Amino acid sequence: MAGPTCGNDTVSDGQSRDRAETTADDSDAIRTLLVDDDQDFVALASTLLEAESDRIETTTETRPADALDRVDLDAIDCVVSDYRMPEMDGIEFLETVRADYPELPFILFTGKGDEEVAKQAISADVSDYMVKDGSAEQYAISATRIENLVDQYRTRQRSHHRQRLDALSQRVLEAVLTEPTPEAIERAVCDCVVDDLYGAAWIGRRDPRDGTFQAGASAGDTALFEALPITTDREPESVEEHAIADGEQHVAEGLATRDSDWARTAADHGFGAAVGIPIIAEGVPYGVLGVYTTRATIDEIEAETLSRLADLTAFAIGASKRRRGDTSGQVVELTVDATAADLPFVRLADTLGCGVELVETSHRRDGTPLTLYRLDTDGDLDGTDLTAARETLTAETVEGVDGEGAGDLAVAAAEPWWEPVVDGYGATVRTAAAGDDGATLVIELPPSVTVRSVVDHLNERHPGLELIGRRGLHREARPVKTVAAEVTETLTDRQLEVVETAYRAGYYEWPHEASSETVAELLGITQPTFAEHFWTAQRRIIHTLLDPDAESITD
Repeated sequence: MAGPTCGNDTVSDGQSRDRAETTADDSDAIRTLLVDDDQDFVALASTLLEAESDRIETTTETRPADALDRVDLDAIDCVVSDYRMPEMDGIEFLETVRADYPELPFILFTGKGDEEVAKQAISADVSDYMVKDGSAEQYAISATRIENLVDQYRTRQRSHHRQRLDALSQRVLEAVLTEPTPEAIERAVCDCVVDDLYGAAWIGRRDPRDGTFQAGASAGDTALFEALPITTDREPESVEEHAIADGEQHVAEGLATRDSDWARTAADHGFGAAVGIPIIAEGVPYGVLGVYTTRATIDEIEAETLSRLADLTAFAIGASKRRRGDTSGQVVELTVDATAADLPFVRLADTLGCGVELVETSHRRDGTPLTLYRLDTDGDLDGTDLTAARETLTAETVEGVDGEGAGDLAVAAAEPWWEPVVDGYGATVRTAAAGDDGATLVIELPPSVTVRSVVDHLNERHPGLELIGRRGLHREARPVKTVAAEVTETLTDRQLEVVETAYRAGYYEWPHEASSETVAELLGITQPTFAEHFWTAQRRIIHTLLDPDAESITD
């Protein structure tokens, strides 16, 4: 099977998110469908409602059957219908709408206000019931009710949306932790992604021999991918091709309005928006994840979630390859004298006149690499220390943080000194420390890596480094209690509290027994803050499980 490509229309023109002009609606607008068999009344109601609220935009129909045939209810925020109409009355219309849209605001607007009609409307799950009297005041009240109902509806929809995305992330997390091979990981990710939000997903895999792309796993409407072969031999057109070309996520919306072979083909298969995310495993381009939805838009929260899933996929694939290539448990430890090298932690130690030690390397949510250093100081860092640190590391962003030590520094840099060794060679930095006795760098390499190539790389980028030690190490199998202790140790107190609260509240269950908002409320924090702590903790847990640290020296 071939996998996606496309034609002549640039997806994002240098931007990661590209909306067709016809889909750039005001998100605050309330699209209201008015249905009444009285043409004069429905026209008057339309005019007065729009006059009462600049948020309300109306579409009118005089027959419920025409409304169901002609109007895309996916694009409607509220339905206002008369009760007494020929062919299909308002309650029959409500029941038909409820079959596909159980939560869409629906107001029954009628001149017949007896209790029997009210009972039937409530039984059919009407959102509100009003007796029309034709007064101007009634339209003001109606506009307010429409606004309130729609605002409540949108709040519920956003909450449900976040819950679905959280559940998707949890499914992918569980899948990549259990699958042993890159191929199985690809299949599991695609199967997890295709649900009520997304109709098709696939992973295009890069051939390292010639750089071409071939289809890997796919799920959902796979016929789409057979119709869209991907290529790197021309200007990028699809979201996948753009993601491959510049290594960035690309979102395309409003595909039905686009003038390109790729967009037309995707639209012909019923899709309205798509996202392409590069999969980069250990610094090497592995492939691309393409995801398609029948909806016309993909919001920012979705884009962030899918990007995080692509990163998780890349990490799992890289870890799988390392496990397959290294069944002996052997690693090689290199000890390097870094005293004369121009490395950030060495410069910090010289400038501040204290010991500096690397504590942790990670990434921010936006992907920026982050390095945490601990300074051997007598007290908290003051403004003078931070100023000196920032002047020393001019290419980085330096901030003091609340860590276990009084002198913890977080350094954000687009290209940190450790990233090429970690991503390019699969190395682990065990020690990076500088003080009065000099500076030492200890790194651990998988046995498949040639030591000389790493040493040459280090010397080329950081002249002054001297290799002073090399030894073989062996990773021991870790008991469950040891793994549990290591997982606990890798989390901050706050992250551990978040994970434990989420677990006890049933957030890890599927379906969720508690929403992310509920867990956040239990913790006394906002939902975005909960998400930040929760997913940072998940990444650390995965890193601990897939990259074990325990080892013993080989005799």
